Amino acid sequence: MAPTLLSRIATYAVAALLVGFIGFPLFWMVISSLKPASELFVYPPSLLPSRISFEWYQSLWAESDALTLFKNSLIIGLSTTVICLAIGTSAAYALTRFDFPGKGLFMLGALLSYVFPAVVLFVSVFMIVNAIGLTGTLFGVILCHCILTFPFALWMLKSFFESIPRELDEAAWVDGASYLLTFTHIFLPLALPGIFSVAVFVFVLSWNEFLFASVLLTSGSMKTIPVGIAEFITSFDVRWGQIMAIGTLATLPVVVMFLFVQRFFLRGVISGAIKG
Repeated sequence: MAPTLLSRIATYAVAALLVGFIGFPLFWMVISSLKPASELFVYPPSLLPSRISFEWYQSLWAESDALTLFKNSLIIGLSTTVICLAIGTSAAYALTRFDFPGKGLFMLGALLSYVFPAVVLFVSVFMIVNAIGLTGTLFGVILCHCILTFPFALWMLKSFFESIPRELDEAAWVDGASYLLTFTHIFLPLALPGIFSVAVFVFVLSWNEFLFASVLLTSGSMKTIPVGIAEFITSFDVRWGQIMAIGTLATLPVVVMFLFVQRFFLRGVISGAIKG
């Protein structure tokens, strides 16, 4: 009993340390966004403000195009998620249920494209987007984000789909259901936990992407949140209060999205990790 109790205590202690290590920067960001200017740069820094102030949020909305940044990021993030899942679910279903020429080569290509970081693929992807005239457009960034997130989504979905028994599809086919009907009415409802889990990851990757958005979107009315945050850092000043405010606001959509799908998220991750 004693070793079991000690192992549980050690497990909880490590979990608490990890939560503190990850959560404290977020806590500090939120608290700093609510501090008045007189307390933001005091030394030693105070953990909690003496009073709650929303001056940084007021200046953020008055002095910047924060609403436009959020709108652009939301359009790009949701569009990337929908397109990536629409293509990824079809491709992953085909990979797990059918054999076709070039299947191994296709999987290898998807894996290799996921292995290389975005900065390595940047020049070639940019040349393609520029050649088809999509620079300076939201759709050009959406296309780039789909290229970056599709390999990840494909391999995650493939892992999830392999945990669903193939016999269910075969039974539907024997009963006369078409491939499309089987996929939409039988397979997809069973795969929803995994699909929702991948949707969260894809949305967060697109929401936080900076490199392609900063180069492709040069117009102020087209910029996203990461690009907008970078512009608060200039050669003469770093507007920390506004950075903390917009950082807090940028975190909220991800938190809200996770709260809506949290009951599917853990089930999806577990089902993808355990194949039966």
